Amino acid sequence: MTTERIKRRIERLLDQVEEAADSKNWQEVHDLSRETLALDSENADAVAFLEMAGDMLGSSTPQPPAPAPAPEPAPTPIIPDLPTPPAQRETPTSFSDGRYEVKRFLGEGGKKMVYLAHDNLLDRDVAFALIKTDGLDVIGMTRINREAQAMGRLGSHPHIVTVFDLGDHDGQPFMVTELM
Repeated sequence: MTTERIKRRIERLLDQVEEAADSKNWQEVHDLSRETLALDSENADAVAFLEMAGDMLGSSTPQPPAPAPAPEPAPTPIIPDLPTPPAQRETPTSFSDGRYEVKRFLGEGGKKMVYLAHDNLLDRDVAFALIKTDGLDVIGMTRINREAQAMGRLGSHPHIVTVFDLGDHDGQPFMVTELM
């Protein structure tokens, strides 16, 4: 079924074909007729103009264009269910002397590794973010703590992740937030 938009496009093309025929620009008549037939292969006006252009250009009657082959479907990407931590690191079983029991690795970014953990003290699941300190100096460490404290002061808001805890695990700072 041809949509209204396509019907309007066909009408505009046929108007252009007619103008080209009036000015005896047979190559343009030919090209525009073929473009019209690509949208509507049975359009009688376009077929007639195409035959007229073929006669005037001295070629045999061109055939309407064959429909374009359907594009092949894009391959379905394989998306793993859960990210896995880098092979060189082992997933810890707990943090903060067993308070946060690691359930699984959630993901890793440029600044932290995030785990799904269970807070045994408060009996709730949390996001445990272990901050990467590679290349950080004292100023960088201070900035991380300041940003975490600022997030903690924001309190509860539907568009802001609540910070539950800050700490240090084997020299690496961590932040515990609500699980989203």
